[in-house]
Amino acid sequence: MSLEVNTSCLDAHHISRKSIWSIFSHELVHHLPYGTLSVALALMLLSLISVLFGLSAICSHHVHDHAHHACGMISGMDILFHSFHFAHILFAASGTMVTFYRYSKNIVAGIVVGIVSSVIFCTLADILLPYAAGRLLGVDMELHICFRSELANIIPFLLVGVINGIIIPRGKEGHTEHHSASLHFIHTFISAMASIFYAIGHGLQNFHEYLGMFFVLMLIAVVIPCTLSDVVVPILWARMVNKK
Repeated sequence: MSLEVNTSCLDAHHISRKSIWSIFSHELVHHLPYGTLSVALALMLLSLISVLFGLSAICSHHVHDHAHHACGMISGMDILFHSFHFAHILFAASGTMVTFYRYSKNIVAGIVVGIVSSVIFCTLADILLPYAAGRLLGVDMELHICFRSELANIIPFLLVGVINGIIIPRGKEGHTEHHSASLHFIHTFISAMASIFYAIGHGLQNFHEYLGMFFVLMLIAVVIPCTLSDVVVPILWARMVNKK
């Protein structure tokens, strides 16, 4: 996902004549390299954190200390998950609205799709798909829906994301391809970190035992919701709004 859609990928004149499936398949291929790099880097960072925690646990000579350390690790992963998840909501709302306003000038409809899309796809990417990944790997996962219990923390991020989504399209045009690519990577990286930290903090502490499949499942959790949220849904919604 990104705050600025790459103009080399999305030309408003040509996109308006394409089917939704054609748009989805094209953008899925475009997002895949960013998602791959983001998930791989996130797993490297997570492995480093895990090893550092593991070394601390090995140095402990008491079972009580080891258990306390494990609880601290899980709590730390949960804090990291929430931080990245909230940031992901901000980026998702803005990115969806930026794409929508390329095809429609309806301010209210843009705000609606920014809010609804970020709620659905951030929950899907950061929570539901990592939860499903853990279950597929045979792990007893804990399901925690942030929009149900963390609304007071989510609203400020969502509000700022919506404001950015309104302001960004009104700014100077002509961002460089490098700038657009950087935003793509940053956003997919935030999504990858949120997804992985959720999985680890809610049941999949022994992720290293399933590292290969875990990588593939997290790649799916990042790329598919990203493509739908950033491109497919806002374009489809813009078409529906413009027909009215």
